[in-house]
Amino acid sequence: MNILKTGIYKTIATSEAFVKGMMFDCRTCGQCVLTNTAMVCPMSCPKGLRNGPCGGTTCEKCEVYPDKSCVWVRIYKRSKQRQNGIPILISSPDSNLHHTSSYLNFLNGSDKQTRIPLDYLPFTKTKEYQTKSKLEQKLKQGRFVVTCEVRAPREGDFNHMMREARLIGNSFDAINVTAYLNGKPSLPSALAAAKLAEEGFEAISQATCRDHTKTSFVSELLQNNMNGVHNILCLTGDSYVGTPKIKQVFDMDSSLMLYEARHIREKSEINFTKQKLKVAPRQFLGAAINPFSTPLVVPVQRLKQKAAAGADFIQTQIILDIPGFQNFMDCVVEEKINEKLFILAGIPVIVSKNAYKMLPHIPGVKLPPEVKKRFDNTDDIRKEGIAFAREMLIEMQNMDGVSGAHLMLFGSDHNVLLEVIEGIHLKNEKS
Repeated sequence: MNILKTGIYKTIATSEAFVKGMMFDCRTCGQCVLTNTAMVCPMSCPKGLRNGPCGGTTCEKCEVYPDKSCVWVRIYKRSKQRQNGIPILISSPDSNLHHTSSYLNFLNGSDKQTRIPLDYLPFTKTKEYQTKSKLEQKLKQGRFVVTCEVRAPREGDFNHMMREARLIGNSFDAINVTAYLNGKPSLPSALAAAKLAEEGFEAISQATCRDHTKTSFVSELLQNNMNGVHNILCLTGDSYVGTPKIKQVFDMDSSLMLYEARHIREKSEINFTKQKLKVAPRQFLGAAINPFSTPLVVPVQRLKQKAAAGADFIQTQIILDIPGFQNFMDCVVEEKINEKLFILAGIPVIVSKNAYKMLPHIPGVKLPPEVKKRFDNTDDIRKEGIAFAREMLIEMQNMDGVSGAHLMLFGSDHNVLLEVIEGIHLKNEKS
């Protein structure tokens, strides 16, 4: 009897996969959310993202397969719900249900936990400090903050990273610690951030969905809490490069990362296991956004979703197109999203010709003709890169809705970061 029952279930699942595969490019997750995604299967996204596009989409095209339209841009274009209000938040799929029949799972209720959208926690942004983060304190005091970044070492030697941190640390409000650049192994961001915290620097660790399961992400939150790191940046992560291609995780997307971390912070409970924590990590939660994804409704709505999921601050993709960023910020201010989180504008510091040549190949980055002409014609790229970054830093201070800047170095000499901010009067209070 069990053999017959199993055979019937497999036949139904196989038939469903064939029909829905032809109609919707179904990936047989077994917990169908087509009615929430305008009848476009979100699992057909190469990263399997259940809640909106990654920051690598440019000109409505997919980061991984640039000749194809972004799955989530198609969803946004077809869905009125996605274009208005706060987009719903869909749970990660339950891997127990993969390659089973979503119809049967619907009927017996086994897909309920992952099919029905999550309830957002109540919005709680106040002037009171929710964490021990010095970055949070400065932002809520109305200061225009400036952050930068160092890279976690690829071997077990912190000397080079710490030299860079000591050089710049006292001049910046916080330091991001990047890791696994282009999917290449390095020491974890959380471990390197702990090293910075040991010496009194305000560190921002980074976690990417590409590299984490839910379990390892929560473990990193616990590690940050133990090591005095009070900020974390939740990122989707670029697609791995190289051959053979390494299997990527994407157990969550960045919105679900934020939701999990905020749930832990406010409920002292791990959402996906319902495990209570005696000492819950209380992180100041960051995320990223690409203001230049098109159509404009996509990044604006994605920003709303991240704010609702739990983001306290945003560090944007690098800005090369100021008018385009101004258009984005006009929409953000009009919708009052900047009242729900703090936005730090991503400013590139381009001081290396080799790094400059890589700009067009960075997912989500588009090089405007006027900027290309400016850097192509310079005889001193270091001088030009510093001047460009200083102009942008001044511009960002005067842009409504922008609470700070994040400097990203395209080169190897961290001294130039000090030259960028030298002599620029940073606002201590937002007007």
